[in-house]
Amino acid sequence: MASIVEMPWSTARDRMPLRGARVIIVDDCVLYREYLAAVIAGNGAIVPSVAWNLSSLTAAIEEAVPCVVLLNMATRGNATLLRQALNLNPHVRVIALGLSEEDEQAIVACAEAGVAGYHMRTESLEDLLALIGRVVAGESTCSPKVSAILLRRLSALASQERTDAKSLDLTAREAQILRMLELGQSNREIAAELCIAIHTVKNHVHSLLNKLGVSTRAQAAALSRTTGCPTGEPRP
Repeated sequence: MASIVEMPWSTARDRMPLRGARVIIVDDCVLYREYLAAVIAGNGAIVPSVAWNLSSLTAAIEEAVPCVVLLNMATRGNATLLRQALNLNPHVRVIALGLSEEDEQAIVACAEAGVAGYHMRTESLEDLLALIGRVVAGESTCSPKVSAILLRRLSALASQERTDAKSLDLTAREAQILRMLELGQSNREIAAELCIAIHTVKNHVHSLLNKLGVSTRAQAAALSRTTGCPTGEPRP
């Protein structure tokens, strides 16, 4: 009789999709993390380390040097654990487990924190094994519904940036000079083209940098190109 660990994924196990992968499972439910560790080891991975709180996660990452951390988002202190995993080792890739596709706030928060993938409540064990394999290979992946949620978030942020750019209250001259900065023109070239003194150009550039919240001309030009800063109505 096959063991309970082998039956549901015997085909996947034959393929050993996780051969050599280093995994840490973070979950404060002993039964769940031990069961999942057995499954992952049975699919070719190095026997996973386990953690359930901040201190055990820190120790596991320092000892195991994992490439993937599986974090059950039902675990107490999950946000802190997620930050700690990424702070301890910038090369660690985190998969968030157990989120609902209806929980848009949590999905966006995980993306902003830097997770590499999501395994949702509606997905299977076979889906998880395939996901781990893709993340180990360097991919970042999520379901179509999660992708749609994240795209909406990006669209909202872009819209907010455009609104912020239009509220910068640039003068007509500042908007003009900002467009010239985009073209890579020097202060001397700007002064000659506008028939104004170089020190006047410097004053305008200084004012622009302050309003845009950047420290260099290159940053100002890049921000203008990506947000369309001069497209708002400049004041005279």
